[in-house]
Amino acid sequence: RRCSVNRLKGEMGVCHMDKDCIVHSYGVVDKLSKPIKIVGLTKMFSSELDINRLSPILRDILVAFGVERRVIEKYVLKDVNLVIEPGSIVAVVGASGAGKTTLLRMIIGAIDRNKGSDPMYKPTSGKIYLPENVKLAYLLPGEHEPKYGSETLLEHIYSKIKDHVAAVEILNMVGLSDAVFYRARFNELSTGQKERAKLASLLAEKPNLLIIDEFTAHLDSLTAQRVARKIGVLARKAGITLIVATNRAEVLEVLNPDKIVYVGYGTASEVEKR
Repeated sequence: RRCSVNRLKGEMGVCHMDKDCIVHSYGVVDKLSKPIKIVGLTKMFSSELDINRLSPILRDILVAFGVERRVIEKYVLKDVNLVIEPGSIVAVVGASGAGKTTLLRMIIGAIDRNKGSDPMYKPTSGKIYLPENVKLAYLLPGEHEPKYGSETLLEHIYSKIKDHVAAVEILNMVGLSDAVFYRARFNELSTGQKERAKLASLLAEKPNLLIIDEFTAHLDSLTAQRVARKIGVLARKAGITLIVATNRAEVLEVLNPDKIVYVGYGTASEVEKR
């Protein structure tokens, strides 16, 4: 069954699609040729407190407490061992500040040459083994995001995927299905709509590895579930390996990940699914 622009058009300019339609127009990606293996990965952060840089008042207070100079070192990740299978969905969970983003950075740094020299993206020790055919797209809010200009959303997505039907369906998938959104520009969107537009931009790159931090963080519960469900369906059928960091129980439920990795202040281990 073949999708067409006419089939996508519904009343009031709203597009409708089903699972088969998503996969037919989007197609499949060149699936990762082998698993991602994380072996003995350790990341340690160190910081130095030098009171000479502080104002005299603050310096005197710290001296009174016996603090003059201190180097603080802590493990964010320690001896992490994980295997991520091609085409699988992995959810990374854990408390805020526990190291979820750090784990994602380690994987990204092993792939992205622009990030590989940044200390934030380099492990202290350990190794990440990657397939040669990896094609990465990723979102780290405030750190690495898709860049929109003055073009409309539809123009932006089409410029990447080069298929007008697939471009419309991607926007529909992330909950931007009204024709008003197709003509909208990024700077005209709300915070939640901008998050969905960023997800659409990543999907339009047709990666075989998609990494998303703070997945659906700015979406209301119902919208988050709808977006997570559709992206999960697409990832499985298109062969995309999807790694997301989220603590939202309702998102985990509909995403139904193959693996849940709990990160907890130095540790990262697979959690048994109930």
